[in-house]
Amino acid sequence: MPITNQPSPQRQTVLTFVSPNVQDLLFYETVDAQRVGRTPPEYGTPHPDTVKFPNHILSYVTQADQTGQLYYYYYTNTRASQDDYNFEYSQASLGDTRFDTVVRTYVTLRSEFKEDDTNNTAGSAMPTAPAAANFEGKGYVLMTRNQRRIGQTELDSVFVIEQKTYFVPDSFSTQQFDDLSHKNLKTTTSFFYSGQEPVEGKTIDSLLENPADTYWAVTVNDEGTRAFIREGRQLSSDWFEVVYKELVAGAAVGGVISLDSYYTTVDHSWPPVFKSSEVHNWEKHDGTSQKYYPFEFSPDGYSGPCKALVEVSWSASPQNISGAKAMVPKAINLSTPYFKIATPPCLHGDIDLAVFVGNNDPVYKSAGLNYQRSGTEYTDWPSSIVVRDKQDVARGGYVRTKWTVYPPSKD
Repeated sequence: MPITNQPSPQRQTVLTFVSPNVQDLLFYETVDAQRVGRTPPEYGTPHPDTVKFPNHILSYVTQADQTGQLYYYYYTNTRASQDDYNFEYSQASLGDTRFDTVVRTYVTLRSEFKEDDTNNTAGSAMPTAPAAANFEGKGYVLMTRNQRRIGQTELDSVFVIEQKTYFVPDSFSTQQFDDLSHKNLKTTTSFFYSGQEPVEGKTIDSLLENPADTYWAVTVNDEGTRAFIREGRQLSSDWFEVVYKELVAGAAVGGVISLDSYYTTVDHSWPPVFKSSEVHNWEKHDGTSQKYYPFEFSPDGYSGPCKALVEVSWSASPQNISGAKAMVPKAINLSTPYFKIATPPCLHGDIDLAVFVGNNDPVYKSAGLNYQRSGTEYTDWPSSIVVRDKQDVARGGYVRTKWTVYPPSKD
């Protein structure tokens, strides 16, 4: 029986479309080992038909029969046009904040992947905006990137999946009411990528390494109405967070920030004020007399509720406080053989009193006495008096509280 020679199988192509772009083909061809040799080309070798498949390379080879006469050669497009369709809109977290994100997934050559890719650093602008979504001009930049296996045998040897997450690093602000300032204080969180300069000539990396930099110092705004501070932390190897936090807010008054001013009532004591004293002679049956000096106060002393003004202010450095003032009363005490003056503690002016005993006194020899006493610091009730003036370390500076008390009506 004659033997008929069977023709060798020809190169046969089976196509699979793996993306919305019809040029992104994954296909295999059945080839005859006798025609091409038993040693397949290296992975990454271009397709023999560079006219029909100019961008396809060999990605996988497997035996197609049990005898080893046939092979499947898998070819894959390098997909230069992936930016036209490879996006997913979702959300991702950076620190404690969630952002709207665009995730771009690329199938790339394993041999071309670089961990330190200067074109794919944090903060890099997102490439060509997808035609199917309105992301143009919104400022999307690279947040993170990662590489992983494709998980498909025909592609794993040559290709990897690289996934890039893009977001718009907008600042976020909150307002919180402050009982001390009686105003809303603002807190703003901003995000910076490694190498970015929050201030000219200083990268965020260098600023965080130098806590003594003035960027982190307590600062008062140009209007002198608000004080703030910045705090920073590193969120990842590429991203940093800076929190602008207002400490106090108020009105600019004399180089400090006035936070509050209000009237209240406090208990306070006001000493009597010495007004005058007159000589009263009391005649005796023996022809002599006894002198008395009754005294008068105006106003009389007072102790009880008084109107008070409380002023609260803030400054970055300690203020020169006046300290509390006190009306320190003094008693007037003078005793002679002829009269006696003894007042309770009171406010008074200087005392200068001359006493003289002449030659005709039946009891005492001629003598003289000059009684002098300095007056008190206050000789009358002041229109107001500071009874308390203190400052404490608070809010990144110094909070001063001043109490001014007003006297009751003299009427």
